[in-house]
Amino acid sequence: MSRGTPRSWRAAALLVATLVLAPAVPAAADPVPVPGAQASAAAGTGTGEAALDRLAKDVEDARHAAEAAEQRYTAAAGQLTDRRAAAATAAAQAGAERDRVAEAETEAARMVGAQYRSGGLGPLARLFLADRPEDFLDRQQQDGSHAHSAANVLRQLQDARNRLVLAAEQAQQAERSAAGSAADAQRALDEAKALQARTEQLLASATAEQLGLLEQRESALADRAREQLLAAGAFGPGGEASAAGRRAIAFALAQIGKPYLWGGTGPDAFDCSGLTSQAWRAAGTAIPRTSQEQWAGLHRVALRDLRPGDLVIYHADAGHVALYLGGGTVVHAPHTGTVVKLAPITMLPILGAVRPDPDAPAQPGPSPSPSPSP
Repeated sequence: MSRGTPRSWRAAALLVATLVLAPAVPAAADPVPVPGAQASAAAGTGTGEAALDRLAKDVEDARHAAEAAEQRYTAAAGQLTDRRAAAATAAAQAGAERDRVAEAETEAARMVGAQYRSGGLGPLARLFLADRPEDFLDRQQQDGSHAHSAANVLRQLQDARNRLVLAAEQAQQAERSAAGSAADAQRALDEAKALQARTEQLLASATAEQLGLLEQRESALADRAREQLLAAGAFGPGGEASAAGRRAIAFALAQIGKPYLWGGTGPDAFDCSGLTSQAWRAAGTAIPRTSQEQWAGLHRVALRDLRPGDLVIYHADAGHVALYLGGGTVVHAPHTGTVVKLAPITMLPILGAVRPDPDAPAQPGPSPSPSPSP
């Protein structure tokens, strides 16, 4: 999720202007930055308001960037786990092929030794010493069982060696892939930590009065944007959910008040995509782990077609996700220092929405009622 608490009121103001004029917002529309003049007009012309506006934008940008890096780290860490497992499997396969080569070599040596003891170099020994074993075998076809047995041993040894070469190459590729994933994860982790430190520095520089004013202002603007969008029919009222959607909502609402934790998937703490993925897992549907993967991999729906249980994706980089409850309200895990809570759907710039169960019909009946957000 964007680290935007207090969240920038600019995003909400722009979203109102955009969606009211075009209520059928495409599911894949990119959020558009708010022009500076519009933000200044909304904020007022006083020096104090301008400083407050700059602080809000700086905190919003830092939190958003930090969460996007955290989501990239979560995805890279998942890939690292998978690729390390693949590397271990490939290494085990290569080891098994080495054992088969050793067994084939042992059998070949046994047969050569037996032939030597029985009267000198037999067909198998001459086969291994021949410049072109295939020509030798052609000439020795009349020898019957000896040539046939020798050919089998040689082919088994060659096949085992070929499989060993292939398995060794696959093991090396798997190891390189795992190393690349580890490097990607470390870069994303370092970036996320640096951006989180920047966020904390910005918040530490603000007064308690400034933080309170920011929270009040962004809440009021987000609520106003939600009311205007509902009135304009920019997104669905969400009266009916699918059966699985109801279960996902019930799970998410039961987590209200639990703390945000980077990488958290419960049961005691969550990050934004950890909450949505676990909610739908509890509903019986597995979905991708991160917000970017959810946006890329799930069925997209227009905002006017939203129904409870759908996922709302935020920011152009799909850095945050929330679960839609209906009536312009979502439940989400905001950012470090906060808890799972309710919020207006307009809390951040909306990228679009996705549906984990597009083929499931909506069912009449009340969805679980949200509790007051703590």
